[in-house]
Amino acid sequence: MLAALACTTLLLGACASVPAPTAQLAVSTAAVAHAAAAGGQSTPSADLALARDKLQRANRAMADKDHVIALRLAQQAQLDALVAESRMETGKARQTAQEVQAAAQALSEELARKKP
Repeated sequence: MLAALACTTLLLGACASVPAPTAQLAVSTAAVAHAAAAGGQSTPSADLALARDKLQRANRAMADKDHVIALRLAQQAQLDALVAESRMETGKARQTAQEVQAAAQALSEELARKKP
C-alpha cells in the first residue's frame, strides 16, 4: 500500500513538472499551416482535418494546464500534418506524371501519323 502511494505521488509529481510545450505547439501550428498551404485550393484532406482537431485539443489542454496531454496532442498534430502534406504532394506528383504520360502518348501518335 505504501509503495503504491509512493508511486502515485512520484507520477503526479512528474506530471506537474512537465513544462508547457509552447515550442512544440508552435512547430505543430506551423506544420498544419504548411500542410494547408500545400493543398492549395483543394478540399482539405481527412488527415489535415485530424491534424487541426488535435492541434485545437492541444491548445485547450494547454489552457487547462494539462501539459502532458498538450504535448502529446501537439506531437500527433505535427505528424498528422506531415502525413497530410505528403499525401497531397503525392497526389500532385501522380497527376503531373499522368499529364506527362498523356502528352508523351499524344506526341508519339502525332509522330507515327507523320511517318511516310
